[in-house]
Amino acid sequence: MNNTLGKTTRLMLLTYLGLLTLAGFFYGGGNYVDKTTPYYNFFRNFISDLGRTTSHSGDDNTISIVLFSIGMMVQLIAVLIYLVKAANYFSSQFPKISLLAKCSAIFGSISLLGVILTPADVPSLYALHIFFANSVFNGAFVTLGIYSYLFYSKGLKNVTYTLFLCSLIILGYIIFLEIGPEPWKSIQSLTFHATYQKVAVLSLIGTVWVMSKGTDLLDDKI
Repeated sequence: MNNTLGKTTRLMLLTYLGLLTLAGFFYGGGNYVDKTTPYYNFFRNFISDLGRTTSHSGDDNTISIVLFSIGMMVQLIAVLIYLVKAANYFSSQFPKISLLAKCSAIFGSISLLGVILTPADVPSLYALHIFFANSVFNGAFVTLGIYSYLFYSKGLKNVTYTLFLCSLIILGYIIFLEIGPEPWKSIQSLTFHATYQKVAVLSLIGTVWVMSKGTDLLDDKI
């Protein structure tokens, strides 16, 4: 196996986080409820706000959207390559399940690409943006479930527990998106939506990080 896979993945994930943090500094301001906020608010702005062509305040958002797009592409490439290659660790024992893991990872990556290519502030693309954004989490939930089983089969319980916990967080977010209040109804509902989104995304990033440590251990056993 490629024993640099885990290290490369973790480096790219750090790059993604760095680029999105930088994009936040250049964000033009505003959110769905308060258009006058002059900065990006971690608890009241969605991640995709960084990818708007124009910020909620009406200011130009060019620098932010460029950094956002690059960062998201780095994340997409990192996660896609990792999840596809990680499936190879289990393919000899579970060929069909490993193939399913790859297909699920590809589906999630296509959905993430859709989020990048459909800025939420373009009216004709908004419905597609929501569809792709929801598909990212739906696909992630399936992928987490598959890899929970695969890592459990190798006796890596800490990785399995992390995958299971993240699965619960993602499932909770999917349910909240269906039954929760619309984010623009009040500042409270917006805060809940935006904060939960960050928790879900950071959980996914952290889980891939832990998974990469797990495949490092499998490399050491070979």
